[in-house]
Amino acid sequence: MRIHINKFFKLSKFFVFIVDLLLVHIGFIIAYILRFSLNPPMINLIPYYELIPVITLSTILLFNIYGLYTISRKTYSDILFSLIISLILLQIITTASTFFTRQFAFPRSIFFIAFFIQLISLSIWRYFVQNIRKYVHGEKNIMIIGDDVTAEKLAKKLIISSKGWYDIRYILEPEKFLSNKEYVKEIDAVYICDKIHEEIKSDIISEAIKFKKHIFIVPDFKDILLTKSQFIQFDDVPTISINYPTLTAEQKIIKRIGDVMLALIGLIISSPFMLIISLFIKLTSPGPVIYSQTRITENEREFKVYKFRTMVKDAEKMTGPVLATDNDPRITKIGKILRATRLDELPQLLNVLKGDMSFVGPRPERPYFVRQFEEQYPSYRYRHNVKAGITGLAQVLGKYTTDADDKLRLDLIYIMNYSVWLDIKILLLTLKIALTKEASSGIKDDMTLEELLKSMDYNVYNEFGVTKLEK
Repeated sequence: MRIHINKFFKLSKFFVFIVDLLLVHIGFIIAYILRFSLNPPMINLIPYYELIPVITLSTILLFNIYGLYTISRKTYSDILFSLIISLILLQIITTASTFFTRQFAFPRSIFFIAFFIQLISLSIWRYFVQNIRKYVHGEKNIMIIGDDVTAEKLAKKLIISSKGWYDIRYILEPEKFLSNKEYVKEIDAVYICDKIHEEIKSDIISEAIKFKKHIFIVPDFKDILLTKSQFIQFDDVPTISINYPTLTAEQKIIKRIGDVMLALIGLIISSPFMLIISLFIKLTSPGPVIYSQTRITENEREFKVYKFRTMVKDAEKMTGPVLATDNDPRITKIGKILRATRLDELPQLLNVLKGDMSFVGPRPERPYFVRQFEEQYPSYRYRHNVKAGITGLAQVLGKYTTDADDKLRLDLIYIMNYSVWLDIKILLLTLKIALTKEASSGIKDDMTLEELLKSMDYNVYNEFGVTKLEK
C-alpha cells in the first residue's frame, strides 16, 4: 500500500508542477485578453513571449522556496499565504526583467490583472490538490517514544500541526519499549525522540523495520553530522568520513562578498525608513533611538549588536537578563510594531558591514545565556563556528517560542548543509516570516498535553509505561 501511495505522490507532484506553470501563463494570457480584447497588439504581446523562460524559471524557484510542492501537514491558510508572496515576487521579477531586457512595451496593467487571476485559479487548484492528497494519505497512526518531557513536547506539536495527517495512538517510555513492542504492529509510523540510549534506539529501529513501519528520528549532534557524511573505502574496509562543522575558506570569502554588497544596498534602500522609525521612537518614549547589546559571534567573540530600541529605557535594570514574553509591559507601543515586522533589526546592517555578523547564520545570543546553553547542550559551542546572522534556518523553520535545543539542531543543520543557494532560500523565506505574527511573538505558556488532549476529546489510558490515546 505504501509503495502505491509513494508512486501517487511522485506522479501527482509532477502533475501539480505542470498545472501550476499552465495556470501562471494562462493568467498572463487572460490578462492580455481582458486588457486588449481578443486581438492584443503584437508589440505588446512579443515582450511576454520573450519573457516566458524567465516567468517559468521564476515560478519554479519561488514555488519551491515557499514550499508549495511539499504541502503535506500544511494548513490551507499557510498555502494561500505562500501563494500570495510567490506571485507578488513573480510580478516584481518579471517587471524588473522588462527593464533589463528593454521590453518596455510590456503593459504594467497586465501584471496587476494577471496577479489576481493567477491567485484565484491557483488557490482553487491548491485547495483541490491538498484535499486529494490528504484523502489518499489518510490519517496515519503513530507511536512516540521518549522520556516524559520530550515526548509530551513532540506530541503537542504533532497534534496541533498534523491534524488529519497523523494521529497519536501510543506514547512509550524508551525503557518500556521491549516489553510493549507488540504495539508496533498497530501503527503506521514511529517517532523516536532524542536523548534515547543507542542500544534502545537500535531495538526500536529494528522492530519498526521488521514490520515495515515508517521511522522519524529527532536527531542529536551525531545524527546531524552523519547527514553530510561520505562513504570512503580503505582497501576492503568501508568507513564513513565526517567533516568538522564549519565553512571552508572559499565559502567564507564568497559569503563575505555577498554580505558587503547586500548590506550596502540595504542601507541605501532602508535609510529613509530608518529615519522615520528613529523619529517615531524619539517622539513616543524617552531614551536613545539605537539600543546596543553585547552578543556572541564567530569563535565566541563578543561584539555590540545594534537594534532600534523597542523597550522602555533601562528595561532590564531591575529584572536582569530575561527573555521577552507575550504582552511584555516593557515593550513600547512602537516597539510592538517594530518587533512584529522585524524592522527593529534594520541597524544590524551596520553590524554586517563591520563584519561582526552575516545576513544568514545562527542568531547571536548574550554571553549570559550562551554560558547557560553551553552547560546544558555540549554541542552548542559549534554554532559559533560561523558568524552570527540577522536571520537563519532556526528563524525561518522555527518560531520565537521554539526551544533552545530545537533551534540548536536547526543551526547545526545549516552549518553542515551550507551553500549559497541555502542562504538565498533563507533570505526569501525571511520575508514570509517577517509578515507572520506567530514567528515574532514572545514566549508562551502553552497548555499541558493533558489539557490539550482533553480539549480535543481524547480518552487517555496509562498502563505500565504506555500512554494510549483514543478519540
